[in-house]
Amino acid sequence: MKKVLLTICLATIILFTVGCEKKEAEKAIAQQEQEQPKAPIQQTVQAFGVVKTKQIKGIMVDLPASIEKVHVQEGQRVGKDDVLITLSLKEIEDQIKEKEYSLEIAELELQKLLEEICDKSNENIDDEPEIIEAKYSLRKTQIEYEKLERDLKNKETMLRKGGISQNEFDDSKVILEQKQKEIEYERIKVEDAKNKRRISNNKDALDIKIREKNIALQKSQLQTLKDKIAESGIKGNKIVCALSNGVIEKINNAAGDRLNAEKQIMSILDLDTLIVQANVAEDFIKDIKVGSKAIINPLANSDKEYEGKISRISNIAVQDNGETVVPVEITITEVDDFLLP
Repeated sequence: MKKVLLTICLATIILFTVGCEKKEAEKAIAQQEQEQPKAPIQQTVQAFGVVKTKQIKGIMVDLPASIEKVHVQEGQRVGKDDVLITLSLKEIEDQIKEKEYSLEIAELELQKLLEEICDKSNENIDDEPEIIEAKYSLRKTQIEYEKLERDLKNKETMLRKGGISQNEFDDSKVILEQKQKEIEYERIKVEDAKNKRRISNNKDALDIKIREKNIALQKSQLQTLKDKIAESGIKGNKIVCALSNGVIEKINNAAGDRLNAEKQIMSILDLDTLIVQANVAEDFIKDIKVGSKAIINPLANSDKEYEGKISRISNIAVQDNGETVVPVEITITEVDDFLLP
């Protein structure tokens, strides 16, 4: 971490004569009145601090995959969508293909079983009372939808002519869309009633239920595999940088390594969250406050100067090399490429 010299401007201001004896002060003041106007200056406190980032982005991927190539090095600047890592996703892609194939077979087997049941004992299933009732409810909803659809077309014409408001037209459109959902629901009810009748009429009901549960499980497992890729934040087979202005802090893996869900691949410092952390002597802490101006000079180049403000003052004092100090945090107003953690 880069060390800096921190100069904090105190809340009070003093004259050049502060620290002199009374007579000497009076003499100095008189001399200043003759030679030049009084010039107040701000009292300051100096402290050493280190540049840090408040945010560190850890890269972790929970996938059965391995690293094909690392594209960056420690200390390298990176930006939004820069490629960091190329992964080999063959293992998880093979798992997805295998699961898709197994799911397709399971669905075909269930379909075949349902057809066999229908041929054996459900020739007249549409004549069952619950099926007739469900189909009647579906048809009724369809008729209501058709009427609402005609009404909406008429209201569209009226809207163009200024006969109704946009809100009234929008409300009618929402009602029509809701009725469409009701139709889909009624269709599901019809199919559900048919399936229930088939199951109740057939000794293979348990087999059907087992197969349906198996299909649901396989679908869930397949979706979990796909979600792992989607939620990992990778693009294709690339891990890309999500930060606009970062620097690689540490790389923990190399090409050929298998990913570990509990281990960071690398960490990236967010340079847009640079701060200075410093310890101020307890004797001076009462004279500074949040918002106090601070001047920052890097020890590596004392000619450079950055402005900042006190953004946090700890409520707890600590011991540092035998001295009682209070940790403070400084937000940097403007940062260039020289100032790094």
